[in-house]
Amino acid sequence: ALTITVKAQDGSTGTRWMLDNLHKGMRIRAIGPAGKFSIVHHPAEKYLFISAGSGITPMVAMTTWLYDSGREPDIVFINCARRPSEIILRDRMELMASRIVGIDLKWVVEEPDPFRPWTGYRGMFNQIMLGLMAQDYLEREVFCCGAEPFMRAVREALAGLGYDMDRYHQESFTAEPAHAEDVPEDVVPDEQNQAEIAFAISGITAKCNETDSILAAAKAVGLVIPSGCAMGICGTCKVRKTEGQVHMVHNGGITDEDVEDGYILACCSKPLGRVSVEA
Repeated sequence: ALTITVKAQDGSTGTRWMLDNLHKGMRIRAIGPAGKFSIVHHPAEKYLFISAGSGITPMVAMTTWLYDSGREPDIVFINCARRPSEIILRDRMELMASRIVGIDLKWVVEEPDPFRPWTGYRGMFNQIMLGLMAQDYLEREVFCCGAEPFMRAVREALAGLGYDMDRYHQESFTAEPAHAEDVPEDVVPDEQNQAEIAFAISGITAKCNETDSILAAAKAVGLVIPSGCAMGICGTCKVRKTEGQVHMVHNGGITDEDVEDGYILACCSKPLGRVSVEA
């Protein structure tokens, strides 16, 4: 049986037409599926599926294929939604997971439904959650689908943890001019590149590698930036960046408003070239 899950958004053409015009008994002509966002093209012993919203649909399709084929998969299945009631195809996934041991479901929501207790993960997906959900993530083939800001956050989290990004695959909501699976070239630190950090208040300049954090570089030259968890959670090491670019992968310790105002977390920010901070 073939099923289609679609969501019409602002500017949608095909999905809008389907929802407005398709009805029971209508016959349509269609071509087969295309693209390489499939475990068929990237076989592995272990998989990590990470999705948000309607990005869950290809993950459900691949999981269903393994389930129907009678195999014993090893899948950590992570989906992020606004509320539990908005998790697409949740019942189908929980039914499959209840029949075999190889499907490990992890739901993440921003907020619970009114008057319905929620005991699962809550908040925005981050490195801490990843470590709790799939401790062996370095050994898994990763498939990711969702809005571009979500996928970018996932890519940055994995890259920051040393994951082999050649084993990362993604599918975009929007049509791409070239290959749909091409992963954008994110600006990430390179241990071969040198960086320079100017601590404006102290009048000290430190040279380091791009893979060194602002906090580590400060400690190396004898500067004390107040810090706590050193994992991007507590926000103690927040400082203002006045010049340059950093690669920051935090775990909730700073707000979007603070970032817009130029603040960074020194413990999880790595300099890209020359950077100046108020410290």
